[in-house]
Amino acid sequence: MFFALALAIGWLARTGWRQTAELRDGLLIAEQVDEQVVVLQGKLHMLDKATDVVRWQRFLEESVAVGDSIGAKRAQLTTAPEHQLLDRIVESYANYLATVASLVGQLQSRELDKLPSERLDRLLDELTAVRRQGVGQFLTDSHRYLATLQKANVALLTALVAVGVWLSIVVYRGMIAPLRVKLVETYAILERSQKLAALGVMAAGVAHEIRNPLTAIKARLYTHRKAFATGSPEYLHVEFVNEEINRLERIVREFLQFARPAEPKLTAVSPGELLRGVCELLAPELAKSSIQLAVGEVVDNALSADENQIRQVLINLVKNAAESIDHGGRITMRARLGKVPRLRGKEVIILEVEDSGKGIPPEVQKRLFDPFFTTKPSGTGLGLAIAARIVDKHGGALQLKTRTNHGTTFGIVLPMEKKHEA
Repeated sequence: MFFALALAIGWLARTGWRQTAELRDGLLIAEQVDEQVVVLQGKLHMLDKATDVVRWQRFLEESVAVGDSIGAKRAQLTTAPEHQLLDRIVESYANYLATVASLVGQLQSRELDKLPSERLDRLLDELTAVRRQGVGQFLTDSHRYLATLQKANVALLTALVAVGVWLSIVVYRGMIAPLRVKLVETYAILERSQKLAALGVMAAGVAHEIRNPLTAIKARLYTHRKAFATGSPEYLHVEFVNEEINRLERIVREFLQFARPAEPKLTAVSPGELLRGVCELLAPELAKSSIQLAVGEVVDNALSADENQIRQVLINLVKNAAESIDHGGRITMRARLGKVPRLRGKEVIILEVEDSGKGIPPEVQKRLFDPFFTTKPSGTGLGLAIAARIVDKHGGALQLKTRTNHGTTFGIVLPMEKKHEA
């Protein structure tokens, strides 16, 4: 009996970890393909019904380059399910590419004087089909695998009841629960990645179109301001308009930062020096509102990060924490060691920002990291979205613990700097 249970446990463990590895590789393929296709969709929207052959030829060349990039991923794959997933993506993309090539050929031969809207819709539908084959198939495979794992778990637990409930608890906690947590985190990461990629393309286009007229308006306003006496009603009106233009420029800058985040330049960073630098920068200003900013316990280990980008994230979190405190309170920053399932048990450093504020209501928590969602009258809703994207670029994650009227703790999970042996 025990020998049969041991075999069942061994089989379930081996199957679970193998399938999880395949899902992880499938996720990477799906994310990469999805980002490339979203960019193509954004460029296709910008083409609209244009019949400029040169622009369409350039778009065809970009599409071919993306197809070559997708096909080159085959060398990275090792299992049959991964190859099947890539084959479905390549087949779907080939249909799209043939449609684009046919359209460009008709434009070059002047068979088409203008591009019908149904042809553009067809291209968008075919690009959507490529994303469905990548991301959609990955999610389908993940759900199917989880269902199979749950059925196997039910059968195993039934057998284990005969020899003791304690053994079933050990198996569930040691194997099934971590796998379920990893899958849930994977779904959340993929969903956020899709939102950021799509909104990033849109933000880049909008920011570019707004920036030029803003510059012209500001220059003309500067000229008019000279004609009014300082303190006059007209001068005050001009100042008000100028402040609103500055606010628009700030929104545009955040749009561009959100759409095109810089790649992190990773170096060994001391958590203690980083936190103390942020404290020295912000503590005097917060003290005016009777808010104490302090650095708590800090580990000696170095983390691998872009110091300027992580400092930006910390400053954003500290300012948000201060806004949650009406008057008087405490914000504590610390750095500790930890492990998270997403990074497969590797040791990480977690930078924490803890406040004694009002906490975050449950309905706000659900949308906290959504781009353009804000509860502030003058906010853009991009602060936490940019912070989350910066941390994602570092291969880390943002954590949140909050209780209403008891404060909030944000955790920045970052890889530890690898030690090089002499």
